[in-house]
Amino acid sequence: MSDSNFDLAVGVGGDAVNSGLQTAYQQHRDAFRGQAEKTLEGTDYTFAWDFLDAPSLALTPPDADLWGKMIKADGVTDLPDSGVLQFTAQQLQADCKVGETPLPQVTGKVTVALQLKLDGGGITALPLGAWLENLPDGPTSIIVKNVVVPALLTQGATLLKGLKIPAQDLFGQTVTLSLVRVDVIPTHLVLASTAAVGQPQAVRADDAVDWPTDKQVFTLISKSLLTTLLTATIKQYENTRLAKGDKTIQFVASARWDATFRRATNLTVGDDPTTASAGVDVDWHAELDLVPISPDGSGGCALSKAGHES
Repeated sequence: MSDSNFDLAVGVGGDAVNSGLQTAYQQHRDAFRGQAEKTLEGTDYTFAWDFLDAPSLALTPPDADLWGKMIKADGVTDLPDSGVLQFTAQQLQADCKVGETPLPQVTGKVTVALQLKLDGGGITALPLGAWLENLPDGPTSIIVKNVVVPALLTQGATLLKGLKIPAQDLFGQTVTLSLVRVDVIPTHLVLASTAAVGQPQAVRADDAVDWPTDKQVFTLISKSLLTTLLTATIKQYENTRLAKGDKTIQFVASARWDATFRRATNLTVGDDPTTASAGVDVDWHAELDLVPISPDGSGGCALSKAGHES
């Protein structure tokens, strides 16, 4: 990125996000089951849930019809304009009890609407509403609305709570990043951060950015951060010997050489960010002895000696 108000942006496409959820589901199965309890007017209600397959994320808000059917979170009436996605489980197994009396086990599809918002360098997933397939009527709806739905909203919010770009090891430098933007677009979830090594201006939420959505996963780095990191990396190699050696061709010549990298100055990243230029100081010294050809190898003279320091 030539000019931007953030230093590092990471975009992950919907397929990549859901591939990660599949892996998380396989490796952390217990994180996708749980239990909630609540007492209402003296009656204990218990809800135990288990996702029978990996849930998925849709990087789009629910359509008007689905939003109208959702049971809304407390204080939520309208669908926000930005940052909204959907968490869907095709098979949620629900076991409920009223007091000590178990209700019939239910398995069905569930969708939870969430809004991603920045919160202290991380992300808060704000629950908006939940839709359950075959929503029961009558007394059973009490446990659904007061226990099941709040538990599902909490589960959906916990899934992405605290999401951030961790400190990165870039070119041998540890860079601490602070989130300044989260974008939910139909193809990608994008996180943009500023770096501790710079003083960039925070991006405004309404600034439009043309993200490279032709890639499933992309990383963008600002020229200023790239220049800082490359400069710091090169500095680690100051006063490093580049080469030292000697070679002899019998009866012909012998050579010795020594070169040391001293420093690089005025490093500049080009308009093509895969290229950079800098002034380089290298100290070098070389000697060449020319040996007259003789059967016994005797004789010889110093032909040249040279050195350089700039």
